[in-house]
Amino acid sequence: MEIKDLFRVVAVSDPQISPDGRRVAFVRTTIDYDRDEYLSNIWLSEGGQLKQFTAGREKDKEPRWSPDGRKLTFTSTPSDKEEKKKQLYIIEADGGEARKLMDQKLGIESPKWSPDGKRLLFLSPTQLDEPKGDEKRITRLSYRYNARGYFPGVYRHAYTIPSMGGKPRQETKGEFDVDSAEWLDQSIVFVSNNEPDADRDGYKHIYRLNSGEEPRRLTEGTWQITSIAVSPDDSKIAFAGHDYYRGEATKSDVWTMSADGDAPEKLTGSLDEDLGVGLSCDVRVSSKDPTPLWHPDGHIYFTTNYGGSSYLNRVKATSGRVERLIGGVDRSVEAWSISETGEIAYTTLATTSPPELRLRANGKDTQLTDVNKRWRQSLDLRPHERFEFASSGGHTVEGWIMKPSGFREDQRYPMAVEIHGGPRGVFGNALMHEHQLLAARGYAVMYVNPWGSGGYTEDFQAGLPGHYGKQDYADIMEAVDHCLKTFQWVDPSRLACLGGSYGGYMTNWIITHTNRFRAAVTMRSISNWVSFFGTSDTGWTFGRREMLGLPWEDEEAFMAKSPIRYVKNVKTPTLILHSEEDYRCPIEQGEQLYTALKYLGVPTELVRFPGENHELSRSGKPKHREARLEHVLRWFEIYL
Repeated sequence: MEIKDLFRVVAVSDPQISPDGRRVAFVRTTIDYDRDEYLSNIWLSEGGQLKQFTAGREKDKEPRWSPDGRKLTFTSTPSDKEEKKKQLYIIEADGGEARKLMDQKLGIESPKWSPDGKRLLFLSPTQLDEPKGDEKRITRLSYRYNARGYFPGVYRHAYTIPSMGGKPRQETKGEFDVDSAEWLDQSIVFVSNNEPDADRDGYKHIYRLNSGEEPRRLTEGTWQITSIAVSPDDSKIAFAGHDYYRGEATKSDVWTMSADGDAPEKLTGSLDEDLGVGLSCDVRVSSKDPTPLWHPDGHIYFTTNYGGSSYLNRVKATSGRVERLIGGVDRSVEAWSISETGEIAYTTLATTSPPELRLRANGKDTQLTDVNKRWRQSLDLRPHERFEFASSGGHTVEGWIMKPSGFREDQRYPMAVEIHGGPRGVFGNALMHEHQLLAARGYAVMYVNPWGSGGYTEDFQAGLPGHYGKQDYADIMEAVDHCLKTFQWVDPSRLACLGGSYGGYMTNWIITHTNRFRAAVTMRSISNWVSFFGTSDTGWTFGRREMLGLPWEDEEAFMAKSPIRYVKNVKTPTLILHSEEDYRCPIEQGEQLYTALKYLGVPTELVRFPGENHELSRSGKPKHREARLEHVLRWFEIYL
């Protein structure tokens, strides 16, 4: 495996099966290294044959079938314009010329067909008042967001447009964002918070909007709601989310409620695992998770993580009995859709394969794509070996170790300890190019899911807030000890650690609390919880709930969990990688650490990536992703 093998991967994403189950539309994405960008088109699978369905625009995404299966909409970003905003197109399912429905000034996202196929619902950023100068007048707590940039005076609203084309109608108005929206017969239900202080706590609610009327809020209390679905008879609403009863780390469930509003009922209360697909994978293009999906068969479908794998499940809308459908070690589910007749199109995650498309029909699974076959066959892709041990915290820690290429039992190898983000991220059965690259360069690669990770029980993930750097740190160190004892070929004198986001925070914590590592790489990290509170796009919500307080009320608690307080202990040569437009973990976090280490004489470098945000390692410019990996390899080669 080499760095540039990353650019040979063909990414299959967003599978959308036609209502009759005969065809699957999906997005096929490749990397144009010379142009330093990603190119994507819509493809179709039908009767075992694959064919390219759209061409010419180069950035086609989000295919969506009309209810009768005769048309397909998709979004596309023009590649020949300076102002690149996604627009909505429609095309006959049997082929022909795609037609642009309108020009939306700030672009569109998340198109949805109405049940009768006559209209389309979509979201679009909307400027309330035209700015008078180039200054940014800020009046809200939330005024910038990672990957979205600065948006004072811009709010995401719901629009509708006839499917034949015409002028879009703005359905929601005001100083609030619409996060997601769905049709409910001829009305709209959406997730938002239109209260004046909505930004302060970040709570979300469900609203119902009849055309021409004011939105009516259907939920009360403290909610985090990520997505919604409407029952086939329009009488009920299902949603994925939680009520914060265990803070930010409360596990999400599937809930149902009347379409007119009543107390939500938890449908998956018997299931002690979180919703969604959180597996770390750096060779995929993210797809919208359809959780929850309310099917005409009376079930609500949803995805979960557990034990390093992801699963597609369903629950009877009237009983609460959960049934596993697809997933496991050899075939974790990523994105999926279901036809009216019950066929399921889905993409898979595996340790030694990028996502590919599969179909389940009549209880039988068929692989529809194998676009990375030659890529896989040309490489020495390394499997991983699962291990577990009893932690000092009284729980079981699950982890994996990857042997280096050319492995020999009679040699000793340096080991790189990878730490995931989140903190409720999950390592497991999914391909990580970064892991494979390190193994190819002669490193053993160890990764675990320590206390606080997602993908296990609620107790496991909810035990971290307020206790950063305690049991999570102990679990990682005990995992290293376990591997040194179990795998005699690991060289205890040549250890390195690296990670991004929460993994960057833990890397910072590790180097300030032990000198057992010969090298460290910290990426998009947190070093100071006090300054994070005021500079991150989620500092006053995430920071408050993870630290269980406010910095001016309990500065000691915030600083006690901040690696910068202990920086005088650092001896480990540390490379700091940070994106200049990272608004999740702002670059000042990396700058603080760099200044302190440099002042103290610790071998260190700061590498800044202009124009990149928190997602650099997964969706940044290809050449910046290449440079990031080159720096990691260079640092380890120097010090290990």
